Amino acid sequence: MKNTIVGILFSAFVLTVNANADCVKDPHGNVVCGKGQCVADQYGKVFCAAAAGGGAMKDEFAKVLCGVGYCAIDDMNHVWCSKEPGGGAAVDSDGKVKCMGGCDAGSAQLCQEAK
Repeated sequence: MKNTIVGILFSAFVLTVNANADCVKDPHGNVVCGKGQCVADQYGKVFCAAAAGGGAMKDEFAKVLCGVGYCAIDDMNHVWCSKEPGGGAAVDSDGKVKCMGGCDAGSAQLCQEAK
């Protein structure tokens, strides 16, 4: 019974991790996809988090920044992302970002162009 429950939980985890890929339409109407969350920049070029479970958001200059986990924007318009793949990020009542496993600043190096 215990092995069955562990197997079911593991299968659910694998399906959840694989389900984190994202697809969006580019300015030409083409559907493009990436391993993680995808966002179009100020020019309409679509960038995605390079890792499955990664987040992508535009900063105050509409530049796409990515993280290992999901991202949020603080009260100073800085992008912060969870250090854990698929980890959540949210803004608290003080405008500060809190992340599962801690936060790292969003980075263009963790993004890749969608295909």
